[in-house]
Amino acid sequence: MVVVQGTERSARAVEPDVSESFAKTVEAPEALVEGIAARLDLVGPLVERLIAVGVGEHIVTPRPNGLVWRFDAAGRCRVAVAWSIDVEAESDDVSVVNIVVEMTASSEAARERLIEAWPVIGPLVEVHAHRLLHAVEQRAEEYAE
Repeated sequence: MVVVQGTERSARAVEPDVSESFAKTVEAPEALVEGIAARLDLVGPLVERLIAVGVGEHIVTPRPNGLVWRFDAAGRCRVAVAWSIDVEAESDDVSVVNIVVEMTASSEAARERLIEAWPVIGPLVEVHAHRLLHAVEQRAEEYAE
């Protein structure tokens, strides 16, 4: 079941230029984990960290499930970043949490910049995803106690 949906796609929508998926097994029932995941702020902590390191001017539009990042001052070279979280039962007491981030460039120039910057962006995405997964696991353990 998808708890937080990524960018809604229309019939004419394009595939993302980059899509990464991260998963973690959590020892808690699916309903509990879904409730935790539904209340998780997928983007706020990331936006705060980006502002703290001095790149906040690149954030055009923070959204509940992502943000729009601009590579140029005019805002013509943009990438839409969407996060989603999905929870599936593995058994009655074990769930698998999957986090997906999709990045879709606004133009060929933006796509090229995204691919060029991936050696820097990729590890940031991975760290953020693992922090989110850890937060779900930690909260599930607290509720289980």
